[in-house]
Amino acid sequence: MAEVEEHLIFIKELGRLFRDYRNCRDEEVKQQIIEDIHLLGRAIDSGDQPV
Repeated sequence: MAEVEEHLIFIKELGRLFRDYRNCRDEEVKQQIIEDIHLLGRAIDSGDQPV
């Protein structure tokens, strides 16, 4: 159950990051946000892999 809750937290954070990216006007900050989006995406994806 904790894994599902973690995924939900990550997904909510992804939504926030996408909103921040859309509203950001600074290209350097936008690049950092994209890196964070990729990092979270990999964290979610690796959680789906069998151990």
